[in-house]
Amino acid sequence: MITSTGDTHIHSLAQGSHPVITMESYDHSRGINLVCESRGWNPEPMVLWMNRGGDTLPAEDTQIHRDTEGFSVKHRITVYDYSDSNRFYCRLQQYHHMMESEVIINSQIFDAWKWVVGISVLACFIAVGSIVTAVICHKKELQKQKQKAASELQKEKRFAELQRQRVEDGNYI
Repeated sequence: MITSTGDTHIHSLAQGSHPVITMESYDHSRGINLVCESRGWNPEPMVLWMNRGGDTLPAEDTQIHRDTEGFSVKHRITVYDYSDSNRFYCRLQQYHHMMESEVIINSQIFDAWKWVVGISVLACFIAVGSIVTAVICHKKELQKQKQKAASELQKEKRFAELQRQRVEDGNYI
């Protein structure tokens, strides 16, 4: 474009890389954190997360960085047990360009936290139970050893007393 002052401005349009969706983590509120990333856009694209029906989903802030290759975007969303839809789309749009990626999440993954928590709790109970049992058994063993030592000491005292009485009575061996 040439302006009235004679300056030339070039607006370059660049469609970026195909968006890549990754599962970043599984959070404590039973949600799955998804991240959509793409690079090389010019101008800055609009990023949307959508469900199977095309409804826009609320997402967290978009991270946008500009470098010599254009704009790079990273957009996060946390999805919960959407029983009606297990397909999620990340869409990047410019004026006349659009790119979209899809991720399908098996609905059973939303129940995985129950197993993880259940197994963790069970493991803790088993560990605590084992420790308590070991401590009780150790204390009983110590008590048996004390009783045995006390019994041996009693026997030695009785034997010594008998020996002393024999010496006093003149019946020593």
